[in-house]
Amino acid sequence: MKKFLSILALFLIILISAQEKISLNKGEITIPIGKKILLKPEIKNNKITSFEIVKEENVNEQIDLFDVLENFKKDEIKDNSIDLIFAEGFMMTSTTYVLMVVQKTGKKLLFKAKIRLKDNSSYQSTSIMPAVSNTAHIEQWKDHIDSIILYDFELN
Repeated sequence: MKKFLSILALFLIILISAQEKISLNKGEITIPIGKKILLKPEIKNNKITSFEIVKEENVNEQIDLFDVLENFKKDEIKDNSIDLIFAEGFMMTSTTYVLMVVQKTGKKLLFKAKIRLKDNSSYQSTSIMPAVSNTAHIEQWKDHIDSIILYDFELN
């Protein structure tokens, strides 16, 4: 019995350590599916050069996109925060993969993205629209995505 419990504990440790984590590399951020993070960027000449993670949470349920859009409360706060959610979502009966951005810089946020599809080792570029300050900006994909890299951030 002890041997079985030891093997089970070792398996759980390996499984937990194998889960992908958020990684920051200068002005680039890699986010695995199922994460919500609050970032404080360092801004120089309207370019974001690095980030500090203020808060990180797991998202365990699908996001109801109609509910998000219906209940979003716009405000005029300009604290330079960037809130990102990368998770599975749904609209009516359709499942989708969602990147939601709420940024409060007072400017339009432009950035680029690469996605990695499930069971694939390489990332491919994807199109992203600029995110307006103090709004719920939502990007969505039908493909099963397991992580996303966001980079080349600039404010306009």
